[in-house]
Amino acid sequence: MPFHHTRLLIVSGLLMALSTIPCRAMEPAASQAPPLRIVGKLDQDHPRWYHASAGTQLMPYDWFVALLDSTSKEFEKAGILVDSIHPDRLPVGMSEPQAGAPSSSPTGMNCAFCHTTEFTYGNKVFRIEGGPSLQYNQRFLGVLIKALRGLVLPDLPTLLKSIQAERPLEPFKTFATKVLERRQEGSSISSLSKLAGDVDAYSRSLVTRGAMDSSPEWWGPGRFDALGRGGNTVFGPLNPDNLRPANAPVSIPPLWGVWAYDWVQWSGSIQHPLARNVAQVIGVGANLFAWTKKPPLGPMDDDQKFRSSVDFKALEELEGLAGRLQPPRWPEEFPAIDRSLAARGRDLYHGNKAKGIPNLCAHCHVARHLENRGEYGPGLQVTMIPQKEVGTDPLYLESFSRRTVDTGPLGRGRLSAKDASQYVTTELLARSSAAQTEDAAKPNEWRDWPQYIARPHLAVWATAPFLHNGSVPNLYELLSPVSERHRCFALSPRMEFDPKHVGYSITECNAELPQDRVWFKFDTAWPGNGNRGHEFADLPGCEGPAENGLLGCGIPPADRLAIIEYLKTCDLDRRVIPGAPACHDLGEVTP
Repeated sequence: MPFHHTRLLIVSGLLMALSTIPCRAMEPAASQAPPLRIVGKLDQDHPRWYHASAGTQLMPYDWFVALLDSTSKEFEKAGILVDSIHPDRLPVGMSEPQAGAPSSSPTGMNCAFCHTTEFTYGNKVFRIEGGPSLQYNQRFLGVLIKALRGLVLPDLPTLLKSIQAERPLEPFKTFATKVLERRQEGSSISSLSKLAGDVDAYSRSLVTRGAMDSSPEWWGPGRFDALGRGGNTVFGPLNPDNLRPANAPVSIPPLWGVWAYDWVQWSGSIQHPLARNVAQVIGVGANLFAWTKKPPLGPMDDDQKFRSSVDFKALEELEGLAGRLQPPRWPEEFPAIDRSLAARGRDLYHGNKAKGIPNLCAHCHVARHLENRGEYGPGLQVTMIPQKEVGTDPLYLESFSRRTVDTGPLGRGRLSAKDASQYVTTELLARSSAAQTEDAAKPNEWRDWPQYIARPHLAVWATAPFLHNGSVPNLYELLSPVSERHRCFALSPRMEFDPKHVGYSITECNAELPQDRVWFKFDTAWPGNGNRGHEFADLPGCEGPAENGLLGCGIPPADRLAIIEYLKTCDLDRRVIPGAPACHDLGEVTP
């Protein structure tokens, strides 16, 4: 069945699914919350990092805050973190209105929403700033939509009748009281009726928007199909036939050092420092074409076409704050690093000619510093590996490279997704406040090559699960033959850290899962979830050039543990980020 013919089925299916959400996770027994340790805090700028707006528009701020009393527990189960010192206990990464702005100003997600993570070890919770979130985004949105729809039950006409009778139904009455108090408006029949109509219309629009992506339930915790969802958000309004299933989710990457990379995204598809941020905020709710909410009556000039809600000034501020996030150091609460084992791992990672040890990792994962940075500015040339060489799941690459777009009212005909993305972001940048910044003259280049980025391993210990699609739960399995990797493991937004294998403690898919959180069974047989590739195994051809995912012969278990011990250290920080704090993990100071 063609995708655009399935959308009504998807919408109704999503509404039915929302009614079952509370059954997926029982209320945990009352207990004292474990202590929280925040790693990498930005001191006085931390509130801005958590709550500055980037122009994403989820819903009015006062609505969101009014719903928190009824949604916060479900948000927590979905991995949405709380800023406990914020006066409204706003989730981390949800924006707040600027000083003096009305409470009805929109709230939405900023960088910290996806790039802050938490995990447990022992009796402590560790929050890692700049790390990849394990939030279950579809569950978060589902809880939010269910709460909004619950305000107008059993239906809008019945609610409006109760308002006319001056006996508004609960829970709408409590919600409206909170919202109107913030707005300093009286609780009149007129104001209540308008609010009820707005809630009904907006909740329906959220359901429709969520249904555009077709398959976010497959994403699970810590994953987005940013290019797929972003493409639907941008190109769907131009022509509904542009919609495609967002069925190739990838892990949310860490932020440390990314500001210096010459190309970003798992596929290395974007170069311009602002265009890559625009692509991200569009993927989580910024409105690229402001006119789509109110179609124009006549022809539009280019300035009208490319009006947007993206806040470029805030994006620049957030980019600057992200650049200050340092890779976290191995916590002192974890087992101490074995320096002699880590030194052995350093030899294996970088190679040691004097000892006859080959370079197993650094030739791909240590970015090259650019002496001549060129016009686009970044100073690190990351290594891109052809998919046919690294052999990891290709669906993410194929979904983007095979997609075409009807540009409709933009008048460019049918373009590849790469060319269309480059065109609209270039035009948007030229007609925004970004045109007055130093980034304006930098080339905005996109590409759709069949390749994956070999990310530098800054604090890689804090970035599980591994591979671009999150299909490998720990570093030990990543260094093991594919036959020794889990084919299925259970993942939740709050995982227990495994300091030996470095990643998350394995929870088997057939185990009885704790009911205090939402779980996702990560089945590597599903499309896009494959865990093959990036393999070291004693197979035919392992001594030759890397091909079809076989990178080399098997690494003995003791050597796997040595490499992992080295990756616990901060030795790579100074090798990648100039000016990073000195590292003493191996005894001597890393130069």
